[in-house]
Amino acid sequence: VRLHEVANPVEVENWGPKENPASGDFVFLARISMEKGPFIFAEAARLAGITPVFVGDGPLAGELKKRYPEARILPWQDTEGVRRTLRAARALVFPSIWYEGQPLTVLESLALGTPVITSDDCAGRESVIDGETGLWFKDRSPQDLARALTEMKDDARVSAMSEAAHRLYWANPFTVQRHCHRLLEVYGEMLSRKAG
Repeated sequence: VRLHEVANPVEVENWGPKENPASGDFVFLARISMEKGPFIFAEAARLAGITPVFVGDGPLAGELKKRYPEARILPWQDTEGVRRTLRAARALVFPSIWYEGQPLTVLESLALGTPVITSDDCAGRESVIDGETGLWFKDRSPQDLARALTEMKDDARVSAMSEAAHRLYWANPFTVQRHCHRLLEVYGEMLSRKAG
């Protein structure tokens, strides 16, 4: 099988490097359902001694609040609200137990200069350079996620990751033009093989 990678486009503006990258909360921004790993984050946050912030809703929101009363659960946001939330966050936490596809929230976060902590067994890790633009943690392990959260309490480290996330994303952003150019490359390659 011949595989061709064509990245999805991401609609996000370049707001420049963050002024205060080490401020803000550790934020989970997704549907609050089992496959997204909310309980992994909540348990890890408890172990790390931080307050987890959840933005969204879903079938497990009530159970999450009951089991982890210290968690802050904020309602769904519109597109602008999502970007402001990601921009203000210390880090995006992406503990999904699904492989996902190409999680756009991860790319948006990096574009906005916010590092990402992601499971090492989902597609989010493909966009995060471990130790440079965020951290990977062992899939489904609250203990290892707690380790990553604890590492990200270091203001200097978060600031360096924020700068790298923003710089590296905008060095080759996921624009519609990039997406179309790559599609045309793939089609051209296929057609030239068929003609040959």
